[in-house]
Order: sequence, then C-alpha cells, then structure tokens
Amino acid sequence: MKKLFALLFLTVFVYACSKNDSQKQENQATANAEIAANASQTIDKDTVFSFDINTLSPGCDNNSQIVCAINATVKCTINPHFEECANLKSAMPSFVFMEDESLQRPTSQSYKITKIKPLNDGSIEVYTQSTCNGNWFGLCNGNIIYVLKMQDNSWIVKDLYAIES
Repeated sequence: MKKLFALLFLTVFVYACSKNDSQKQENQATANAEIAANASQTIDKDTVFSFDINTLSPGCDNNSQIVCAINATVKCTINPHFEECANLKSAMPSFVFMEDESLQRPTSQSYKITKIKPLNDGSIEVYTQSTCNGNWFGLCNGNIIYVLKMQDNSWIVKDLYAIES
C-alpha cells in the first residue's frame, strides 16, 4: 500500500511539474509574440542597416534589441575577430565564425527588415532583404531570415537561412 501511495504521489508531482513547465513555455511564447508585434510597429521597414569592414564600430545605437542582435550577427559575419564577437561566439550559430578562404566572406553588407513573425516556441523570425559583396554560404544576398531566441533577457540570433524570392 505504501508503494502505491508513493507511486501515486510521484505521478501527481511529475504531472504538476510538467504542466507548470508547459505553461511557462506558453507564457514565454505569448510574451515573445507581443514583443515581436511591438517591434514590428516600432521598426521602420524602410531603414537600411549597412556595415563595412573598415567602419565597424562596437555597440548598438538602435533602441531595438532585435535590430541589435541582427547587427551583431552581421558584424561577426563580416569580421569574426571583431571585438564584440568573442562574447557572442557561444550563443550564435558556429558557422558564423568558420574560417576558410573559399567562404567568400563579405566585407560589406546591408539589410532592411521586411517582416517579423513570432513562432510557437517563443522565438521569432525576422525576414530581411540583404545585399553583400560576397557569397558566404548564400546567406548575405537576397531574402535572409534570422531566427532569434530570448537568452538572458535579450534577443540573440540562433540561426539564419535564405529563401528564394
């Protein structure tokens, strides 16, 4: 009988914990969706963000964490040895920091945000129209999507991919 009560208690405990975790994830996803909706309204879709290897500067003077996260990724794409990139190396996709002469890493890149889409897991996709003077896996010219997740109360780019027009 004691084993049955212990098993019943353990089952209820596990159920309560898992329900709590899924509710936390739902709450986080809802909060991130609201952030994405607000960002869509506050980010000027006509603004073009441009970067060049000779004029990269540390920090971000934009008031949007989303824009700052993408800017940091672009800076590290252009120059993986840029001073800000050392702190971001463990958070960003590892291919951003790959080094090989055949990568055709750009030395300048521009983008403008066209759409922000919240995802069910609490992350967001930021659709951009980008141009660059390199190839870099095909991830700097055309329609590039940055996938951002909340980490330590700030947005960080976790993945990026290209789609056809």
